[in-house]
Amino acid sequence: MIQIIKTNPLFFAFLFPAVVDGIVTLLGQSPEYWTNRVVNEASPAYYFLLVSPLLFILGAILWFLFWYWAMKRLKEPFNLFLMFVFIAGHSWGSSSWLMGILKRAGIYIPSNQISVITAWSFLVVYFLLISALATYCLQVYFKSNKS
Repeated sequence: MIQIIKTNPLFFAFLFPAVVDGIVTLLGQSPEYWTNRVVNEASPAYYFLLVSPLLFILGAILWFLFWYWAMKRLKEPFNLFLMFVFIAGHSWGSSSWLMGILKRAGIYIPSNQISVITAWSFLVVYFLLISALATYCLQVYFKSNKS
């Protein structure tokens, strides 16, 4: 795992929330999506989802391949800037989907404070995981740039 991260640490810094964002974007679609293609998505991925969930997955794979390649070629500070943009954007995007999924599952009930705290705690742990992975990847990046 460490060897894989060393190949492109800035890419791997945002990969976890980006993958989660893609998965929960699909899982969070309403039943109307699966029957009539009524898409709930704010990003340009809307158009991929409109055609097919398979096109969305293919688009995500191509997006990841492009940014893997780009992160290896971009220089500071642009590579660091984009890494932080992707971490923030995908963390926010995935957390908004996660709250909707928790609400539909009956785990998050806005009128029930225990469920609110439970959902909040779940997202705090999620953000801690994102931060821990990103911090590790940044350490790998800066160590590799020193040598």
